[in-house]
Amino acid sequence: MSEPESPVLRLIPYLAAITAAIFIALPRLGGDGNLLINLVFAAVAYFAVYFIVKLIIHALVTRIDSGSHDDQD
Repeated sequence: MSEPESPVLRLIPYLAAITAAIFIALPRLGGDGNLLINLVFAAVAYFAVYFIVKLIIHALVTRIDSGSHDDQD
């Protein structure tokens, strides 16, 4: 999977993943939960959201790029 050229498009997956990890880990820290389980939930949320958002951005960028190249024929 090639990286998008825009720095903003490269930053969005990281920001979405950090946000998801925080919103999943913080409510679980309030109770008498196990810290290790909370960290595992946060890590899984981080990586899942990161790869999903990266896949969506890649699909959008390739669709937009392929649409602009069809007009040149």
